[in-house]
Amino acid sequence: MKRYSLLFLLFTSLVLSACSSDEPDEEVEAEQPAKEVVKTEETKPSKFEHLKNISIEVTEESLIALDPGSMMDDLSYEKDIEDIGFNTPELDPDLKKQLPAKLEELANETDDLEIIKKGLVSLLASPHYDEIIENARAYEPHFEEPFLPDPTKSISEEEEKEASDKAIILLDASSSMLQQTEGRVKMEIAKDAVKSFAKTIGQSSEVSLVVYGHKGSDSNVDKGASCSGIEEVYPMAKYEKEVFHGAVDSFDSKGWTPLAGAIQRAAEMSSSYDGNTTVYIVSDGAETCDGDPVQASKDLVAKNAESTVNIIGFDVDGETENQLKAVAEAGKGEYFKADNPEELKNTIQYEWLPSTLDLAFAFTMAPDGWDMVAEYKVAEKYPLELWTIGRKEAHRIIDAAAIMSENGWITDEQYSELRDWGFERSEAMKELHYTMSKTNREKADTESQEIRKRVDEWTEKMKELKKERGDTW
Repeated sequence: MKRYSLLFLLFTSLVLSACSSDEPDEEVEAEQPAKEVVKTEETKPSKFEHLKNISIEVTEESLIALDPGSMMDDLSYEKDIEDIGFNTPELDPDLKKQLPAKLEELANETDDLEIIKKGLVSLLASPHYDEIIENARAYEPHFEEPFLPDPTKSISEEEEKEASDKAIILLDASSSMLQQTEGRVKMEIAKDAVKSFAKTIGQSSEVSLVVYGHKGSDSNVDKGASCSGIEEVYPMAKYEKEVFHGAVDSFDSKGWTPLAGAIQRAAEMSSSYDGNTTVYIVSDGAETCDGDPVQASKDLVAKNAESTVNIIGFDVDGETENQLKAVAEAGKGEYFKADNPEELKNTIQYEWLPSTLDLAFAFTMAPDGWDMVAEYKVAEKYPLELWTIGRKEAHRIIDAAAIMSENGWITDEQYSELRDWGFERSEAMKELHYTMSKTNREKADTESQEIRKRVDEWTEKMKELKKERGDTW
């Protein structure tokens, strides 16, 4: 029995020994550093990571660089610049429905107020800052350029002519005038030149404006309507600036070139006038309506020996130039070539206006008070639009902050700060508008002063010239 007891004890000790060898030694385990388990987890980038790069400064450069708000895709330019006066703009109903989800997402992402500000701008910024600011920067004053004729540059004293009693301006508005020269549409250039020309000759002569080529189109289907569409848009009368400008701006280039018909119309008109009549034609094309402009010009002067037909060929080819020269010669007038806007201006200034030496009212050609008021309005147009869209954006931000506050996504303190920041942003837009308006007004002032200087210098030169001739001013 004792033997079996010894065997049992031996077996038990072996089993315990084996079990203990399977368990880690606590002291050894404590001495060895635990191996670090590295878990591989994908870090999802924040949807608002890009906000760090957004500038919320109110400067020209920062606004140009600012991306349109992601919720502003449907905001049209016309709607954005719509004047709201002193009213507080209301949040667009569709935007009001969609906005809370985006605001909650923003609030869940961060409670950093600066990031929230940038988030609001990224959602609600106007999409039209860059366009408006670039347009404001591109502003150049557009005063009516005074044409100050200088007889010493092109004609002698013996060649001076008496001012005509009446002047008929024939303006080509055919489709070829839609072409561009030096980056501008030829029709636009010709209209500007005619406006200034009429103002000058209108000091000493009654003026009429006849336009041709502005009816129908240049298709064969519309040829009849276009060739017969010759219209006196400014009836013979004393020059009145606003009325004349309205007449010049009332038509566009469209169709064929009934040059002969236009000259015939001028002949019919002049036959009922007393005194001499001078016809001035600005054209860029030859006859295309099967008429005979040379014969029409001969017929005109045959009815009134004192009448003349003068022509400027504006950016014409050789064949057209030959025809226009023949028309001017038949009308006992002169042909002048102008290949670009500057030559057109100079031709009218130095060749067509020798009689204006005797004008006593040249000083009126410089911009006056009303001209400046009108030009300031143009100068301030885009800066004012900037303020308008900036105010609207600021109120969208304030409304968004109110939504976040009402839903408990931000604290009352945060809401108060965001609201104040919205008003500050609106005020900053107003100050930027003032700065940009001032810059453009100064451009207008400088241009006005330069024109005034040229007019004054011309007036003094003419006084001296008349003094040399023995005339009294």
